Amino acid sequence: MPLDKIQVPGDPRVRHCSTFVNGTTYGYLLATPPDGKYRATIFLIHGFPDLSMGWRYQIPTLLNLGLRVVAPDCMGYGRTEAPKFNTQSAWRYGYRQCAKDIRELARQLGASKVILGGHDWGGAIVYRIALYEPDFVTHVFSVCTPYWPPSKQYLSLEQTIAKIPFFGYQAQLANGGLEDILRSKEEIRQFLNAMYGGRTTDGKLAISMEKGVLLEKLPDVQPTPLLSEKEMDYYVNEFSRTGLHGPVSWYRTREQNWKDELEFLNRSLDIPVLYILATNDTALRPELSRNMERNIKHLTRAEVVASHWALWESPEECNAHIKSWVEGVVFGGKVKL
Repeated sequence: MPLDKIQVPGDPRVRHCSTFVNGTTYGYLLATPPDGKYRATIFLIHGFPDLSMGWRYQIPTLLNLGLRVVAPDCMGYGRTEAPKFNTQSAWRYGYRQCAKDIRELARQLGASKVILGGHDWGGAIVYRIALYEPDFVTHVFSVCTPYWPPSKQYLSLEQTIAKIPFFGYQAQLANGGLEDILRSKEEIRQFLNAMYGGRTTDGKLAISMEKGVLLEKLPDVQPTPLLSEKEMDYYVNEFSRTGLHGPVSWYRTREQNWKDELEFLNRSLDIPVLYILATNDTALRPELSRNMERNIKHLTRAEVVASHWALWESPEECNAHIKSWVEGVVFGGKVKL
């Protein structure tokens, strides 16, 4: 039997909602257990290039655990506003503002405390929300993304790539050219197929971790096996609302985020954290998580044999780890929800 997942479009278990948060229109998915009763609220934060619907395999499992699920489209994505990035608006794409926005959305939904789950950029975001708003977050899980503590020293993207060459693709995303080249629905479709592991007719990937998207290969990329045709149509339509400018703007906030968190240099994460490592992730490689125990007191580690898109590639395994942690640590632990 195939694993249950949220269907697109029109699955009755989720509502597409919209609200005004700190001056920005946010779109989000809202799902509540069928009986209307829930033990806690969990926010699920997606990464790049993804959407709230990236959690389609996980939402049914979390509902079955008695959780209310909120999955927003992050700033610049889908049904959330995509402000033009410049020196005056950089803060809108920063971790600090995202933390404030998530807390305000939770307040509007009547939740004073939440559990957070993240993948890719979403993993980085949920760690930072927990760091900035410790009285708001009770538990965190992250798929693929390890935790890096705040740093006294600022490292530019160029300096970071010199230390971690497989972050080289980020330069292409940050430099401002990609969103001007990939504008039509067909171009966005091929970009997403490439990002989600689609291969050319001769079996080659169209993305290099060191160089970025190999634009000359995009026309030959075949459909990714990770999304159905309906799901890809949904993704293309959602990304076409505002284009790629918003999503890639997150790669331009390094200095903004560094400045924002200097006051948190001596703060550690004291809440329970689940980190799910993907063994075949070429973007967030396993070795990046080597020292997480130094900065997280209550860390649970798990792993799945999967690529960066572990939530879709190995959903049963991911869900099993999340379910075990929720039942044993979230519901069975000492931290009050």
